[in-house]
Amino acid sequence: MNSLINLFIEKKGFQTRSMLSKNKTIKIVITVLIIAVVVIIPKLTFLKGSSEEKGRSRRDSVKELTVDVIILKSAEFSEKILSTGTIWANEEVELRSEVSGRVTGIFFTEGNYVQKGELLVKINDAELQAQMKKAESRRKILEDREYRQRILLEKSGTTQENYDAALNELQSLDADIELLKAQIEKTEIKAPFDGYVGLRYISEGSYITPSTKIALFQKTDKVKIDFAIPGKYYSYIKKGNNVKLKIPGSVRVFDASVFAIEPKIDEESRSVIVRAIANNAGRVIPPGAFANVEVKISEKVETFSVPTESVIPDISGQVVYLYKNGTAVPQTIEILDRDVKTVRIASGVHEKDTVIVSGIINLRPGLTVKVSGIK
Repeated sequence: MNSLINLFIEKKGFQTRSMLSKNKTIKIVITVLIIAVVVIIPKLTFLKGSSEEKGRSRRDSVKELTVDVIILKSAEFSEKILSTGTIWANEEVELRSEVSGRVTGIFFTEGNYVQKGELLVKINDAELQAQMKKAESRRKILEDREYRQRILLEKSGTTQENYDAALNELQSLDADIELLKAQIEKTEIKAPFDGYVGLRYISEGSYITPSTKIALFQKTDKVKIDFAIPGKYYSYIKKGNNVKLKIPGSVRVFDASVFAIEPKIDEESRSVIVRAIANNAGRVIPPGAFANVEVKISEKVETFSVPTESVIPDISGQVVYLYKNGTAVPQTIEILDRDVKTVRIASGVHEKDTVIVSGIINLRPGLTVKVSGIK
């Protein structure tokens, strides 16, 4: 019993010493952390304050800035859109037959000009012509029968029913004759409009079907130019806008004008298709050609040009600094157009305003500036 009691006391003593050791370790860690906080934070605060003071001192040290300026002068500018397009004939069809049959005559020369209604190709219609003769012969008989029944009806020598039967038979035959005329007409392929017929793909005596291409027929006194422009210009492009176009292999610049605009912006490319038309006297513009297109969307707009680097993006928009009475004054502007080197200003500045074009990164409102040169 005594030995058990002693053993219990020893275990309790061990646990107590262990707890005391852990508590001591925790106290040491906490003490180290407190010392670190007390020592490090003032140093960080000092360093931060030093950097801020240095920044302020650098900014404050710029008491006067030497800059270059330009004096604004208005100039007329026409806003343009550059695009590429495809040239099409004003009218174009592939000549094909509506019926199948053997070609009995070809009445055009490849590449020649023909007038609307001229016969170009004839397909065998012998069977249809025979049916027509038979129908016309029978019509004479039915026409005489209708006449006799009408005379008898007027003299009460026949019934209305007999006359109506004779008249109906005549009218039915007239409908058959009209059908034969339409079928015979389909065996004659005529020019649908004035134009040029292209290379032919058939020969006399060949059997053709509606899927057989005979030739390409085009009207090229005018040409159409289809091209795409960004959707953001949809409200700017108007019917009648001037279009300039160039084609590969030619140094000439051809004039055209917008005459149709697709009423919908494409949801994939976010562009809108525009069609222009150009006179093509002498057929110098070939349909199917690639074209570089330039579209004017505004004529003779008064603008001011400044270097690109002089324009600063700002929360209120685009800003330039003006030189006024020896100080830099910010001015919000509206941009009409820009490229790599130049920004064209639509509004916000005036003729003979002096715009600062150098030292832009160091400018701030009210800073004293000294002009070193005028560009």
